[in-house]
Amino acid sequence: KIMSTSNQHISVSSLAETKMALHSAKHGLSNPIHGIVIGKRSGDDNNALEIVDAIPVCHEVPTKPIVDMALRLVDAHLQQQGDDDLTIIGWYTSNASTLDDDTPNLSACRIASSMSDNCQDGGDNFILVMVTTSGLLAAVSKDSDSSLSPLCRVFQKDTKTKTFSYEVNSELVTQENDTSYIISKALSKEMPIYDFVDHISNYGSEDWNKMDWIKNGAIKL
Repeated sequence: KIMSTSNQHISVSSLAETKMALHSAKHGLSNPIHGIVIGKRSGDDNNALEIVDAIPVCHEVPTKPIVDMALRLVDAHLQQQGDDDLTIIGWYTSNASTLDDDTPNLSACRIASSMSDNCQDGGDNFILVMVTTSGLLAAVSKDSDSSLSPLCRVFQKDTKTKTFSYEVNSELVTQENDTSYIISKALSKEMPIYDFVDHISNYGSEDWNKMDWIKNGAIKL
């Protein structure tokens, strides 16, 4: 089940943002990272969107079989949880180049476009979250002001071009209190995080059972 959202206030949980930061820090400075965004509507008349969790998928240019299998497994997991409010609301990525914080990479845009086509409203408000290198560096630097370099930028489909080139106003995207501190602490502790590719690549190894890529329960905030 894939849900689309209206262009309204978007809040990002500390858990989701920390997972995206850890995934990016582990691979993102050398490879693009990709993952699934989980969330729900909230507020009066469901006029707000909460990004609740992030599920890492890969740290390479994703193939269609990898994306399709990951989406099916995550969808099945959400159904097993029994929370009808939680669903797939977007895709996240981080570019491989440390100099490219302007726009999401082409692979992520194509995946988001394909996923958004499954939304009942055509996916005009499906979100693509980009983890920025500048925001990641700010999170680990004691001397940086993280408010000047937000970790996440949110994009939606441009209604005219049908590409994910429309950036949501940063004033509409908020994070929980102390998120920057939490991310900095998690990065300094080098908390382990695994994606779907880690999981399938290490099948049969003694550490395979620890690679719970959907929950990543080792991440404690």
